[in-house]
Amino acid sequence: MDYAELSNEQRRQLIDAQQAFAAWRPAASELDRLGTLRAQASKGKRYMYEVYGSVRKSLGRETPALLRQKAARDARRAALKKTVRTLEKRLDDMAPVNRALGLGRIPTIAARILRALDREGLLGTHVIVAGTNALYAYEAATGTLLATEYVATGDADLLWDTKQSLLLAATGVRREGLMGILRRVDRSFVANYGFNAINNEGYVVDLLCSDSDHMTTMKAGADLEATPMPGIEWLLRAPQFEQTIIGGDGGPLRIVVPEPRTFALHKLWVASRDDRDPLKRPREAAHARVVAQLVRTYLRMPFTVKGMPWLSKELRAYLKELNRA
Repeated sequence: MDYAELSNEQRRQLIDAQQAFAAWRPAASELDRLGTLRAQASKGKRYMYEVYGSVRKSLGRETPALLRQKAARDARRAALKKTVRTLEKRLDDMAPVNRALGLGRIPTIAARILRALDREGLLGTHVIVAGTNALYAYEAATGTLLATEYVATGDADLLWDTKQSLLLAATGVRREGLMGILRRVDRSFVANYGFNAINNEGYVVDLLCSDSDHMTTMKAGADLEATPMPGIEWLLRAPQFEQTIIGGDGGPLRIVVPEPRTFALHKLWVASRDDRDPLKRPREAAHARVVAQLVRTYLRMPFTVKGMPWLSKELRAYLKELNRA
């Protein structure tokens, strides 16, 4: 069987986890962005500073207005901390239940990487997820669990939209580039000739971009480059599809992938290419057909040119074949 539907207990638990995460994420994000105001005496005078981590910005001499601003900021931070702690405890309590019910689908290492990219503001703005890991988003959206043969993988494909990332520093990445983010997740990650990263357990992260882009690096001085790949621009052009899924550690996370019809058509196109590894073609075609089946059965989205105006002519050519699948 290609997939199984979630039981009522699994559905209830997944919905509860998604709702708790939906409340936690904006509060945690605001707390992370919200700096603190601190007063400091110097040469008999008091000054106010705004502090973000190790960065300190002077606001000038202490004034009644700044003191009121500090009181309001302190109160907001205290409220956010209370909310975040409460929701984190709830999520922590739910994690073992999520695992026991088989909801923790995406491997823990992939989940941790996606959480880090999300915290940096890269997920859905500069990076989306492609390849096998995208299937977990379609599972969550349809309330299904795909058979192991479809989702087993030892790598992660990340699509890098270079049109939006000429100045990566503007997105808030802490200077060290993607390799730095990966190494904060797992210190064993190393760059493999600059085109992907691998950890000591053999987990590979590939960074891909459109072959029509001339800028293939993340930023000047970055230690990992995006590899140009034919057809990637068609996935980047498609609407994004966002879901909250559960990691292997039982914790929820946000994942952003191409919308499922485009994903399925792209997989079918990849499977038809003469230069595709013959061992991989059947799996690419199987991914296309099972995602199309989920779309038709649960999402009820049309596989038509009118319904997908962003499609390239190359992908449109596979509409009839996928509609027959």
